[in-house]
Amino acid sequence: MIHSAKELVKLAAFVSLFTHAGFALSQNTAEQAGKKFAAAKTDQAPQIDGDISDASWANAVRVDDWLQLSPIEYRTPSEHTEVWMMYDEDALYFGFYAHDSAPDQITNNVLQQGTTTRDEDKVGLVLDPFNNQRSGYRFELNANGVRSEAIYISGTRPSFDWEGIWNASAKFVEDGWTAEFEIPFKSLSFDPSNEIWGVNFTRNLQRNQEVMAWYSFNGVYSPTSAGKMTGITETTQGIGLDVIPALSGNSFDDSVVGDSTSEIQPSVDIFYKITPQINLAATVNTDFSATEADSNSLNLSRFRRFFQEKRAFFLNDFDAFNFGLANLRMQGVESGNNALAFYSRRIGLNDNGQPVDIVGGIKVSGQAGNTELGALVMRQDEADVELRSGGTETIAATNAIVARVSQSILGESKVGLIFTDGNPTENQSNSLYGVDFQYRDTSFYQGKTLDAVLMYQQSVDPDFDNKQSSYSAAFSVGAQEGWYGGAQYFAVEENYSPGLGFTQRTDAELLSSKLIHRWLFDDSIINFSQIQLTTISWKDLDSGDLDFEKITFMPVDIHFRRGDSVHFFVDHEKQSVAAGDRVTGDLGIAIPAGIYEDVIYNLNYGSPGYYDISGEIHISKGDYFTGSFTEVSPEISWQANRHVVLELGYELTKYELPGETIFTREVNFDLTIAFNSKVSLTSQIEYDNVRREASFNNRLRWNIEPGQDLWVVFNQGLVDQDEDYSFAVEDTSAAFKLRYTLRF
Repeated sequence: MIHSAKELVKLAAFVSLFTHAGFALSQNTAEQAGKKFAAAKTDQAPQIDGDISDASWANAVRVDDWLQLSPIEYRTPSEHTEVWMMYDEDALYFGFYAHDSAPDQITNNVLQQGTTTRDEDKVGLVLDPFNNQRSGYRFELNANGVRSEAIYISGTRPSFDWEGIWNASAKFVEDGWTAEFEIPFKSLSFDPSNEIWGVNFTRNLQRNQEVMAWYSFNGVYSPTSAGKMTGITETTQGIGLDVIPALSGNSFDDSVVGDSTSEIQPSVDIFYKITPQINLAATVNTDFSATEADSNSLNLSRFRRFFQEKRAFFLNDFDAFNFGLANLRMQGVESGNNALAFYSRRIGLNDNGQPVDIVGGIKVSGQAGNTELGALVMRQDEADVELRSGGTETIAATNAIVARVSQSILGESKVGLIFTDGNPTENQSNSLYGVDFQYRDTSFYQGKTLDAVLMYQQSVDPDFDNKQSSYSAAFSVGAQEGWYGGAQYFAVEENYSPGLGFTQRTDAELLSSKLIHRWLFDDSIINFSQIQLTTISWKDLDSGDLDFEKITFMPVDIHFRRGDSVHFFVDHEKQSVAAGDRVTGDLGIAIPAGIYEDVIYNLNYGSPGYYDISGEIHISKGDYFTGSFTEVSPEISWQANRHVVLELGYELTKYELPGETIFTREVNFDLTIAFNSKVSLTSQIEYDNVRREASFNNRLRWNIEPGQDLWVVFNQGLVDQDEDYSFAVEDTSAAFKLRYTLRF
């Protein structure tokens, strides 16, 4: 029965979208391809200094049968790479030797810890400790010794917002560079009885946009496509306890109303492994004063803006709370961040992004056998909040409760439940429950991968009796070349209102799709090119009336071997505007009621990101309701040297409407100074002429050691009240935070 159902899903998806699909080459499984090794045990841990000539590496297992992942999968790489692996009871150790025939062309611009190494030459490691092909970790290092790490929130999507404690170092040698990784077992969740781990090794070479991997499938290296490592036994995590005390101080001065506050307070986060697979996290007197500031850019839509979570406590093991389509990247899925069952920024932040005191909280997350689980309870203190209608309201102290559980089925798939209870922004109860099914088949058809999601959720708000649900069905077929794409149906009923979730549209339904054809090129100046067709249709759920629809055709999408790209696409939009609708967001233009059809032409060019001077430019021109618009958005980045990076972005838009012409200007300027690989300063200025507001944000970080940090933050909000570019300070905030990790 199950086998027949699985075949029906395959057949239906194939017939509906891929009748004319081309045939692609497929790779054997990891075992069939010989991508498997037994881990080597050592009683002499290496010194982590980037020097792999250390005698302790003599008995490590060596892996050097790497293949090219892109531009052409399974070809022989242009450069040779070797990796050594061994372990002791405390940690895994990996040594990399990145041979390079042109060592003077190694891209090593980034020196700041905690920033992206996307455009760097780097080596990487993927670990899937449960060997379930759905979860795991990624660790990366550039030639300057800058670390980056991620946790997989799905089998193919990593989140680099996760922060783990590990050690690594790199060293330049005559014919390339070498690196050493130390991954403590204390930083991983795993099952000690599991004898097989998923593992993969990667290397990026920027000058020819080449990615190499030990094993890949369908152009992907991830937990879903990894080799196998066996024999990890007799390990220890100590007692599995991390205690992270912190001392912070902050002050805030509101120049408009004349209020000022300041305080110094201790806080502590505690992480304990109940078992090697299940983590307990607790926080007391929680402080987020050192968290990176949100962007202050204009919102030119009629919907609430969505901001990513940046607070470390919520990011730790946050993959356990993903539900439905959250954080999944599927072709043809266009619902965005609508109807999220759980949005952690509802806790400890008001609707304006201002912090609200958190008394404390506790979180349990992990895996037991084939069951993944996550549970969270947070206590938010009483707070006064500003109402959108004006005035303030005192919100009583409240609890936020989230529980999520999922069960592996059908090999690569899972089914799960979620429950939330709490309403931190209102003085009334609110809860939500939901069920989801995530299906995955990596051997769907001729090298293609099938993903499908079914999701249903129901909010329970005492203000409403019915119409409080949201539901969706989506599928996506992925491939490295040829035809691929996907489609989605999505609906949000009129009264859906999750107290701990997020939504932008209600009483709405969506039907969307995407179809792509990609060509790969060998020995060419082009890596790949593709054409795309995307359709989006939003309608009123009850009446079926049009809200918004868009058809996007992208005939030009070319990615060159040296790293630059060019895109040209045309949007055909149709939108219904009702009387009183605010469809232009912060712009505030009054648009008469009616149905509008707009055609918009878009051109994009991005230079190679590893150049000393790089950037991109976006140009759009087309209809805008009763008139037209032209937008030019250049961005430029100058890597003065390894220590100093300057970035400037400017967006100029001209709106030509009956009887008036409106110009909007947005400017953002970023300066990053990396004094060395441990100490860095980032400064950011944002300004727009619509609100005439500017923000000035500064963040100094000293990464003393992994898990030990000092931050100093200074932010100001300014306003140009007289439109003379003479700014008055509205508010000033300053903070410091010192944290230290104690591991037992």
